[in-house]
Amino acid sequence: MPDKNLKVDIKVMVTSDKLKASVILTPNQNGVDLTFENVMSALKINKVSFGIDEGVIKKLVENPVFGSPVVVAQGKPPGKPVDGKLIYHFDIKREIKPKELPDGRVDYKDLGIVQNVRKDDVLVTMIDPVDGENGIDVFGGVIRGQRGKKINLPRGKNTYIDVDGHRLRAACDGQVSVIEGKVVVLNTLEINSNVDNSTGNINFVGNVHIKGSVLSGFKVIAEGNVEVEGIVEAAEIEAKGSVILHKGITGMGKGRIISQKSVIAKFIENATVIAADDIQAEAIVHSDIKCGGKLLLIGKKASIVGGSCKVGREVEAKVIGSYLSTATEIEVGVDPLMIERYREIKKEIAELKENIKKCEQGIEVLKKIEAASGLTDDKKEMLQKFTRSKIISAERLKSLQLELEEIEKRLEERNEGVVKVQDMIYPGVKVTIGNVCKLIKEPVKYCKIYREDADIKIAPYS
Repeated sequence: MPDKNLKVDIKVMVTSDKLKASVILTPNQNGVDLTFENVMSALKINKVSFGIDEGVIKKLVENPVFGSPVVVAQGKPPGKPVDGKLIYHFDIKREIKPKELPDGRVDYKDLGIVQNVRKDDVLVTMIDPVDGENGIDVFGGVIRGQRGKKINLPRGKNTYIDVDGHRLRAACDGQVSVIEGKVVVLNTLEINSNVDNSTGNINFVGNVHIKGSVLSGFKVIAEGNVEVEGIVEAAEIEAKGSVILHKGITGMGKGRIISQKSVIAKFIENATVIAADDIQAEAIVHSDIKCGGKLLLIGKKASIVGGSCKVGREVEAKVIGSYLSTATEIEVGVDPLMIERYREIKKEIAELKENIKKCEQGIEVLKKIEAASGLTDDKKEMLQKFTRSKIISAERLKSLQLELEEIEKRLEERNEGVVKVQDMIYPGVKVTIGNVCKLIKEPVKYCKIYREDADIKIAPYS
């Protein structure tokens, strides 16, 4: 039973989010009687009106707790929103992977890379976001629920959006793909002969399928995939998609393959091959290789001899180097394409800063002339050009500085890398992981080479 003569001070406290109200009782002979009505009165004075738990207050009056806050009212928190989402009706992460036969040969005809769609097929469905339900604070005020984020349909070439605005459809028959974040439907250009004088250079907005060879001196550029059934000589191929070479490339020191996805080739000899993702081949000889993902050697030979291989994550081969101690460089752990982009940005930033400086000097001179004697029409036009150039350069500079910060952050995070050798790595091979190097001086069989702290370690293959 409560002491009828008990006098207290009743203090009301409300959390910063306004979702909880507590009372603190302090004995004070000059205070008020500890009654249900007086506690309710204190809450009313402090404008607490919602979520009051009368049962807790009655218990507090019967069994007082002094000096510690007791929660007597709770608001209703706002509900969590549900962000919108996209449902893709095709495989956006389909791997390009040839079938390896039991005898070690590779079937480059069975790649499974084409995802065909028909005109008006649904490619992507957009689900609308759901806003969080409103909440109520202990004062009876509304707490607005957060709004769910809307995700727009990734409309690209040869697609259209339904009248209801929720479905992305194919505008023509073709191959569906994701390029630079947009869903596109690509037509395929079929070349039934060699790429030579009879065709000239090829520049196409979709996929290119060449049933012959690409002869020396010619160039093939495609916004989709490039597939070559014959040999690629000292030619150039650039693709926003993947590049598949059924027979490989004999580059003669001039051949060059650049892919914004992956490259698959039977062999690579005396050529430069650059891929944003992975590179896969049966043999690589005296070539310059760069890829952001994995370099995988498969088949009977699965060898790398001579040249330089700079790889973002992992190199795996049966044989690296040769018994003749052929100089071969293997570098893993840092995306080489990211490094190149980093250097390009640094160079462009320096050029932009110099241009901004020159524009400011020109503007300053013209402003002084204007103040002294006015400007001719030619000088006014010159002032406008300087001003426009400065604004454009400043906007570009800001964009590049943000990109540079992101690349620097990613480079700091990337330090892993591994080299897997299924058979033999020979003397003459230089392995670099991150910024640590190791020169192979003795033949090593069945091994895995990795970095541990500031050292490069060699362990059994696993």
